[in-house]
Amino acid sequence: MKKIDPFYINRNSLFWFCVMCFFCGILTSCASYHQQYIQKDVIFSKDRNIAVLPFYNLTAYPHAGRIVSDLVQTELYAQTDFQIMDQSEVISQLTKENDDIEMIMNQKKAITIGKMLKVDTVIYGSVTEFRYKRNLNEVPVVSISIRLLDVNANRVLWAGSKSSVGRTCWFCEDALTRLAQTIAHDLVASMK
Repeated sequence: MKKIDPFYINRNSLFWFCVMCFFCGILTSCASYHQQYIQKDVIFSKDRNIAVLPFYNLTAYPHAGRIVSDLVQTELYAQTDFQIMDQSEVISQLTKENDDIEMIMNQKKAITIGKMLKVDTVIYGSVTEFRYKRNLNEVPVVSISIRLLDVNANRVLWAGSKSSVGRTCWFCEDALTRLAQTIAHDLVASMK
């Protein structure tokens, strides 16, 4: 009778174990989380004039709030029929009033600005992560929270947040803004 060595590993088993670990790593490398609140019947009940305010930047990345709010505005143009005020006009109006354009984080301030801009809806939010996380290679990480506020009713009609980590494999690298654009697309699509 032949004795079996308990520490012996045949090459075929080792190969399949490595393949399985590789695919498990790929599946877990693209993590994402999405949360939302919506009052769909009210959002699309009439034509809305919308102003997208520069998002509050809670990151160390310079101008991450302006970058993300611009991406959200582009997605709104592409996916909705809203009448959207141009971003440059919003910023010029805000700088006239000497407001810090990256400090709009609360509902009361957003309502005041919405009335000043003469729009019935304001989109504002915050960027809580916008960076490359160091791993074996650098991986983009983005986290965004957005609110759609009816200025006249003083009511949040939609709120969404999403966090996502980009891909980590060597042959499928993600860029930071590409990941942010994907999140902006998903959030606006979920609004509909």
